[in-house]
This record gives sequence, structure tokens and C-alpha cells, in this order.
Amino acid sequence: MLTKKNIVTFLLLIILLGAFLRFFKLGDNSFVADEFLDINSSYAYAKTSVWQNWDFNFGKVNTENAFAPRDERAWIYKWQVAQLFKILPPTESTARTISVLWGIFSIILIFFVAKYFSRKNEIGLLSAFLFTISISGLIFDRRLRMYAMFFAVFLALSWMVFKFIEEKYEGKNKLLKAMNDKTDLNFVYFLPVLILGVISILTHQLTANIIFVLIIYSLIQIGLTVRSGGSLVNKYSIFILLVITGFIGGIILIPKQLGEYTAGLQFFNNNFSYFSKVFADYSNAFLAIIFIALGIYFLWKKQNLKKETLWLASSFFTILLLAVFIWDRNAGEQYIFFALSFEMILISTGIYFLAEFFQKNLAGVSQKVFIITIFLTLLILPNYTYFFQENNIYNQTSNSETPNFRKVFAFFKKSKLDGDVLITRNFRNYYWSGAKVKVFDFGGELAKEKLSLEQIKKITTENSSGWFIISDNDEDYIANDVITFAEKNMEKVSNVAVRGKIKVYRWGEIK
Repeated sequence: MLTKKNIVTFLLLIILLGAFLRFFKLGDNSFVADEFLDINSSYAYAKTSVWQNWDFNFGKVNTENAFAPRDERAWIYKWQVAQLFKILPPTESTARTISVLWGIFSIILIFFVAKYFSRKNEIGLLSAFLFTISISGLIFDRRLRMYAMFFAVFLALSWMVFKFIEEKYEGKNKLLKAMNDKTDLNFVYFLPVLILGVISILTHQLTANIIFVLIIYSLIQIGLTVRSGGSLVNKYSIFILLVITGFIGGIILIPKQLGEYTAGLQFFNNNFSYFSKVFADYSNAFLAIIFIALGIYFLWKKQNLKKETLWLASSFFTILLLAVFIWDRNAGEQYIFFALSFEMILISTGIYFLAEFFQKNLAGVSQKVFIITIFLTLLILPNYTYFFQENNIYNQTSNSETPNFRKVFAFFKKSKLDGDVLITRNFRNYYWSGAKVKVFDFGGELAKEKLSLEQIKKITTENSSGWFIISDNDEDYIANDVITFAEKNMEKVSNVAVRGKIKVYRWGEIK
């Protein structure tokens, strides 16, 4: 049994490890994907206090591109980044620091949540450790995106929702006591649920999944209640009735706003890759599944925490199945990340149960078997091989999934001539900051048409020299004959700075 001093010591060590893993070489890898959108909008807000798109190329607000829908997205997260930019330079490290801080907070939060649901400090520590070394946790806690914040806020929201619907009020307030007796709800947590719900929905629309979790949890509870001879009319059936009523009311009163959420749902999708994505943190998916099953068994049978077990299992499996079969979006690790907290808690519970089982049932074996079991499990289960790969969160080579845009555009800035123009996706202008080069933009979710052969011919005819820089994922926004034209009529640049999934072409005078 761990003493209070031991618990605090272990938790502090885990937090220190988590902080180190998240801050170490934080700015070494270049920005990727939507990080460019967030650096642009966050820095513009720091400069103007308005959600706009900053053009680092000319050092001013970009008035040519209508990015307003993207600039305002997840503003509650990006506002925090903007505050840092008011006191620190807009480096990659500075930009990603807010995500790191949310990641460190999540380590602490998951300890308390796991402890609450399992009634075991050890399980809280195991959950905190698994998140500390989690590959997905490290990736998104070191990225300029809202996902690190969303992970923490959704976990806290889920915790408060459970407390609101299931925790007995033990205070002295007569009104709260009467409300609890009448409704079987703990209104101490109503305001935290409301506040966290608003913060969560402002962080990401996937917050709406909490409704589906509540529906599945309530349906199971209704079934168990009726099976044990209870009434069909209870708080769980009322929850479902309220959800149905709210949905119908939304269709009538706010169809446009409701449509923003339902547009992302479509039955019988086949995003089966999510089944592998949720186990990417572990060396063996089958082993992880076994520990999840052990965790559910331990909480249900040994701890007799049936409501807690159902909530954790419903939270993880409901969101996973929604992602696979209902979500109408590209299957990405970032979208399922927020659900992994529940998986980690269940796996940690399974690890604890196995260690306790061996300790109680291996007669004549040293009492240290509990510690040895946990140590060996934590040595085998996590996917440590990731840290030794050529490309990871600490290192980016030419074989990386995304190019090192910093190196590519540093070469461009060094090699360009006066009068050169640039054809590329302008949202990456952070890396040609101050170049003041004319840019012909293309692509992105706002683009209605692909970059056509006629457009690129027009650009190269009207401009005597320039550059055409595209990464592999830009090709979705380019007509096929454009690449053919570039290969035949431009020089393809070969340089040590231009490596990986990126192509650099230039035409006209060469330096």
C-alpha cells in the first residue's frame, strides 16, 4: 500500500518526466499541416486583437485570402498562444508551449480521474505514466493545435457529467439535498458541467460525442434497472427523452447550427483504421485489449464499481465505434486522441489487477511480485520502439511523412533572385518570413478548383523567373498536366535542403 508521501513523490517524478519529454527539442521539427493556419491566426490576433490571417511574407495581415472561418476556429485555445506571442518571439517552441502545458496538466488530471473511478491511487499513477509516455500524447502535446487542450477539457467534462448524474450529495445545503433526493442528480456539479461543456465545444465540435456516450450509458442502465425489477421511468429514460426532444427542437428552432454538427455524421462509414490507431501507443494491440478486458472485470466484479465501469467503457467504446462507423471525416489520429484517456485508465486498471492477482495467488513467492509484475508489464506493453525510429517527434529526416519546410524555404530565400515569384500554398508563409515575394496561392479546403495548366502557363509567361514548390499532399489541389508541364519546362531543384516528399522547380534566370 502506497503512503501519501510515496504517491506524491511518484506523481511528481511522472510529471517531471512528462514535462521533459514534451519540452525536449520542442522546436526542432518544422511546422506541419494545420499548424501553419494556427501560427498565422494566433500571431495576427497577438498583433491586432482580431481573428485574421497573418502574412509573415510581408509582415502584415493577409487581406487577399478569406481564411476567416479557419482563423476563428478553436479561438479559445489560440487566444492562449497569442498571449505568449505578446511577450515571446513567434518561434516553433513558443507556439507549441501552450499545448505542452495542457499536456502536463493532463498528466495530473488523468491521475485524479483514474483514482476517482477505480478508488486506487496506484491506478491513478499507472494512468498518469501511460499518458506521460504515450506516443499520441507526445505528438499532440507538442503540436500547435487544440487537441492537447481538448484531451484535458473533454476528460474533465466527462468526469463532471458522471459526478452530476451519479454522485450522491453529501453536503449540508438543504436545497441541494432536496434537489438530489428529488431528481437523483447532484447539482453541485451542474455549473462545472455547464462551464466545461462551453469550453469544450469552443475547443472542438467533437464534444458532441458526450451526448452519445450518455445515451449508450443510459440505455444500458435502463436495461439493468428493468432487469432487476425497477421502473422504466427513471433519470436515464428522462435523459434520453430530453435528448430526443432537444434534437427535434433543434431541427425546428436552430436547423443551421444543428446542421453544423449533424453534417459530420453519416451511417455505415468504414473508417476501420481507427481500430489500429487507438492501439498505436502499445507494442501489441491484442495485449492491450486483454488489459482493457481485465480492467473492466476488476472494476465490475472485484471493486463492485458498476456505474464507474459502465461510464469508462461506454466513453471509450462508444466514441471508437462512432469514429469507425458514423463520423464523416478523414480518419486521423488527432480526432480519436481525446478518447484515449478512457482506454488508458482501463488498461492501467487491468495492469493493477494482474499484479494484485499474482500477489494474492502465487503462494510462497516474494511480496515484491506486485512491483515486478507492474515493472515487466510497463516494460513490455508500451511501444518504446517509436523513440528509436529514424523519424519521430524529436527528429525529422528526409524520409519523414512531412517535409522539413523550414529547410526547403530557407534554401528558397537564400537562392531566390529579385523579381522571382513563388507558386505554392501561401499558408506556409511563416517559413519565407520577410521575403516580400509575390506569391501565387492554390489549394486548401476553400479552393473551388485545382491549379490548372492554363493558370501556370499564364504565371510563367507573365513572370520571367520564379519557383514552384509543392509537397506530396498538395498534389490533390493540382491538375495532373501541371506536374507534367513543370517537369518539361522547369528545372527540378536537387539540393541537400530539398529532400523528402516535396518538389521544387524553378524557371528563368538561375543564381
